[in-house]
Amino acid sequence: MFLIVANQMVVMFILIMVGYLIRRVNLVDHAGSKTLSNVLLLLVNPVLIMNSFLTVEYDVSKVRNLLLTFLFAVITHLLGIIAARIMLPGKEPDNMIEHYSAVYSNCGFMGIPLVQSILGAEGVFYVTAYLVVFNFLTWTHGLIIITGDASPRQLLKGLRSPVMFTMLAGIACYFLKIRIPANVGSALTYIAGMNTPLGMFVAGAALAEGHPLAALKKGRVYMVAAAKLFVMPLLAMAVMLIFRPTDAVYYTVIAAAASPVATTCTMMALRYDRNYHYASELYVVTTLMSMVSIPAVIALAEMLY
Repeated sequence: MFLIVANQMVVMFILIMVGYLIRRVNLVDHAGSKTLSNVLLLLVNPVLIMNSFLTVEYDVSKVRNLLLTFLFAVITHLLGIIAARIMLPGKEPDNMIEHYSAVYSNCGFMGIPLVQSILGAEGVFYVTAYLVVFNFLTWTHGLIIITGDASPRQLLKGLRSPVMFTMLAGIACYFLKIRIPANVGSALTYIAGMNTPLGMFVAGAALAEGHPLAALKKGRVYMVAAAKLFVMPLLAMAVMLIFRPTDAVYYTVIAAAASPVATTCTMMALRYDRNYHYASELYVVTTLMSMVSIPAVIALAEMLY
């Protein structure tokens, strides 16, 4: 399993470098990067979630595992929010970016292909439950800490995001056993397939615009990296070693939690005029470090299980 994960990380690194090059040669400028971010955030990600529910047949055992994944994702995120507050004190806007980065992982753009390489289509279905929790919290708690606005209006705005609507629609279709025409399903699959390459291209573009070497001199970056790459997956691992779920649930949650900082942090920072340079630095540094940390975490998880 270690070699499977390591090989997948190499593939992702190559895609990131392609994104880096297209930004460096100005094939995509800053405005283009922002547009790609919005496409990913508001179209591809919602379709990906919807498609995951539509392409898996209803099965009682899978429903049970899906609900367990959902439960473990909730517990992991709540523990992560507490850990981030302890490890990264401060209430300035940049501190809020750190809190967001320490908790929310790139479970869609990186976690899905990673889980797929380990567990196949079944793992992708289970990681959808993690994505449901991730998206609900990022569009509520995450949006509040990024914008600094905790008003009911802001919360309602987050709950009305395209991701929330497609999540509910996907869940309804799955449990009501609703199927869509094959040609529509094929179109959704094509859009969902853009998730990984576009996500990695955005990561590479962020790398080209950021200053990763300068970021490596900042002590707080390593604190965020430690929280995101090690504390979050270890918290998930500890919880699941107590309850002992199936292998598929176990590795799905750990791989999702071990993924680097979410691209949505940079995307939201861009969208709401926050320090997106710092967000992209955290994203880039943790993404590069994850090439080593994820295989190490998966190897530890395999040894303990």
